[in-house]
Amino acid sequence: MAIRSVIFKQFSAFENAELGLSPGLNVFIGENATGKTHAMKAIYALTRGVSDEQSEPSDKLVRVFRPDDDSPGRLAHRGAGHKAASVKLVDDRGGSISVSINTKSGSAKSELKAFSPPPAVFLPSREGLAMFEGFIASYKRRELSFDETYFDLAESLSASALRGALPQALKQIGSDLEKALGGKVVLSGPRFYLRGEGGSMLEAPLVSEGLRKLGSILRLLQNGELRQTGLLLWDEPEANLNPRLTVLVAKVLLRLAQNDVQVVLATHDYLLVETLAQFTKQSCRFFAFRRTDGAASVEVSASETLDGLPFNPIRAEFLAHYDRLRGID
Repeated sequence: MAIRSVIFKQFSAFENAELGLSPGLNVFIGENATGKTHAMKAIYALTRGVSDEQSEPSDKLVRVFRPDDDSPGRLAHRGAGHKAASVKLVDDRGGSISVSINTKSGSAKSELKAFSPPPAVFLPSREGLAMFEGFIASYKRRELSFDETYFDLAESLSASALRGALPQALKQIGSDLEKALGGKVVLSGPRFYLRGEGGSMLEAPLVSEGLRKLGSILRLLQNGELRQTGLLLWDEPEANLNPRLTVLVAKVLLRLAQNDVQVVLATHDYLLVETLAQFTKQSCRFFAFRRTDGAASVEVSASETLDGLPFNPIRAEFLAHYDRLRGID
């Protein structure tokens, strides 16, 4: 099961936008404050909200975005006279989940129509292995500045390994990640460690953040939280990665997408985007988010190829950089 489209009406940075998603790989690019992360969080919140039997998708939306006073009305697009806002997901069988927000009353309601949510994992831009120790208990008992994507990630990381062998395609991805890490990710007591081939144990906070990001993917594959027919949303996977690891991440994402994992990622990284564009042949869609001068809302363009986008702020800035190096104004 995959998400076919997400529709925003007067929500966050969007007045009216519909994103037709690929069942494989989806790449969001755009300058800061153009709504890329908000779009991903909305997709995640509604998907996970359907699976949560303890609350409504509208409640999950609030816990993921954390507006002041837990008011859904603050998630509406900022503008005079708006009376309603909504987010809607449609799956590949025509089922849907929507959350409608009344900005006047601040209330929200959910509507579910035969929607079958894929198991979803959200990876924030900050990794979760180093902060794992004590995080779940603290989040449940105390006011923290983290939104619920971090709590969900910690719970997913805490799940023990699956019994039996992984599907061969996912097993190969895990082997490639272990090779890059130089060992396996293990949970011992309250902490994560990187266990080397010789049995050495290096606690997660002492492992570089770039490697910890790879370690999170490895752990989620091995414990089945990230699975075939699932949904992976990853915000800025390139953060704190050496360029060599960025290429590996690109290959991992492509292999996941080729093996029935729907992937949605937001990135500012030239190397990651261009590598994905170079190696992907099918089931991929690129999205460019742009706020034009003076515009209150964001427009989104999509293409099956990176070259097909009408604007590409990442490539444009790199071309400008090389012009500056050559002394061209």
